[in-house]
Amino acid sequence: MLTQIVANRVYDFSHQVGGREIQGDVAVAVGPGDDFYLVVRNLPQMVVRLTIGTVPGDEEIVGQFGSKGDGDGEFVWPTGIGVGRDYNLYVTDEWLNRVTVFDRDGNYLRHWGDTGDAAGQLNGPSGIDVDSHGDLFIVDSLNHRVQKFTVGGEYLAGWGGLGDGPSEFNTPWGLTVDDQDQVYVADHKNHRVQKFTASGE
Repeated sequence: MLTQIVANRVYDFSHQVGGREIQGDVAVAVGPGDDFYLVVRNLPQMVVRLTIGTVPGDEEIVGQFGSKGDGDGEFVWPTGIGVGRDYNLYVTDEWLNRVTVFDRDGNYLRHWGDTGDAAGQLNGPSGIDVDSHGDLFIVDSLNHRVQKFTVGGEYLAGWGGLGDGPSEFNTPWGLTVDDQDQVYVADHKNHRVQKFTASGE
């Protein structure tokens, strides 16, 4: 057991899961039950499914899916992952400018997304999360904005633009939605986090 005190808080480290089996993980999402999903960007590009038990040592890698490429169920630059209310998995790909959808066991279902800067188009999608209504919020990084979609890819709303003022971004990357549907965005090159209502205020 390794104990570390940081900012007057005590952290105990006992062990790790995956070790050399998981390298280059860039995003994590909590699934149903004990399921966790990791997006791995190093070769091979994939999503790793693992379980986290209640007792240290119960953790287990139970599967992986996806591979390098631009075909169905493949990734070039997977970046973010969200778990829907239907427990389907939504994985963003910064290179292919699309969202790929899998069921909770990793079976490919579909993908959607068009490249561009018009409303509903994507350029470098990264962070993604699901709100209480089942809709998706996606950081559209190279368009410097956040967009909201249905799980089927229908555009609902969006906000942002390049800049350093309120509601402006410079290459935003991460995103999460809390249980009140407030949206938190990691505004990467502005070195800050911005918090919004579900309507973008």
